[in-house]
Amino acid sequence: MELSVDHLKIAQLLIVLLSLSLAFFHLRLRQSHVLHLAYAVFCGSSAMYIAGKMTADFWSPYHHLIGTLGFATCSGYWLFARAFFRKANSINRHHLLFVGLLGACLILRHLIMFSEKMWLTNTNWLPVLTTVLSEAIALLSSGMLILAFWEGYRGLQNATAIKRKMITIYLSSFVTAVFSVMLIAAALPKEVLAGTGRDWLVVFAYLLVLTSTHGLIRYRQQHIDEKEQKLDVSVQEETKLAQQIKTLLVEEKGFLESNLRVADIARELDVPEYRIRTVMLNQFNAKNFNHYINQMRVEHAKNLLSAPDKQEWPVLVVGIESGFASAAPFTRAFKEFAGCTPGQYRKQQLATQG
Repeated sequence: MELSVDHLKIAQLLIVLLSLSLAFFHLRLRQSHVLHLAYAVFCGSSAMYIAGKMTADFWSPYHHLIGTLGFATCSGYWLFARAFFRKANSINRHHLLFVGLLGACLILRHLIMFSEKMWLTNTNWLPVLTTVLSEAIALLSSGMLILAFWEGYRGLQNATAIKRKMITIYLSSFVTAVFSVMLIAAALPKEVLAGTGRDWLVVFAYLLVLTSTHGLIRYRQQHIDEKEQKLDVSVQEETKLAQQIKTLLVEEKGFLESNLRVADIARELDVPEYRIRTVMLNQFNAKNFNHYINQMRVEHAKNLLSAPDKQEWPVLVVGIESGFASAAPFTRAFKEFAGCTPGQYRKQQLATQG
């Protein structure tokens, strides 16, 4: 029996060291994503929870002080699950208040137990308060575990293949850990449960959750976060290219050049032609390059046709000054965007001004 207890203490110590190592590792990455901070809090709390259990036999009642630091195990994992599976507004103030309520109950219960053993406090209300706190902790912890499970399960149906794989691993390890501690422990014989049986199940559950969750975070970084970062870089580059195209066409009046082609813009900006076409579609909501250019030319022609000092200009001259090579394409483009011919538009403007 002594050997079994010694082995248990070694196993618990290894879990403490593993938890602290993971906590420090992910704490260094907290700036990159809030899930690292949430997981670091969970790991640190798990280390203190196991350390409190491990020192109960030889450092009582001070092990309760260690236990006060293990206030964010279930709640910390729930926060991690929200940060892991949700993109925006994963952790808000009301989530932290919920976590704080559970943490306050845990800390207060440990402090009461410490005072009872340290100073042999014997009052009628302390046992009642301890019972109330224990019931509240059991209720809140169960709620946190259910919510942590729901965070993974809610996105299972609409998940991509990679995310579905992550969710499956997450739910499998989570359910196995909870099943081993709650259900198997309830089914164990009393003589086993009275010994080290339940503690071994707790060690197994923490080992499974710690390692599988750390692996899921690394898997996400390699397969999802890197792709999203590349996508963000691509969007930024596309936005920058769109601004360069706008400067060339609008501010420098490049659209007034007749026979302007995509190749001319691509050569000027030193980029492939397909990128110009992609930007025109995504950033300018244009059907194609010529459609966007003709739209700007028609707007320029409208200003010339309605200008009082340009009334003597023939329609053909207005079209040429607007970047069209001849009257036919000018008339077609003008009717497409204005709904009438250039001559009709000029008459309408004269009637309005008159």
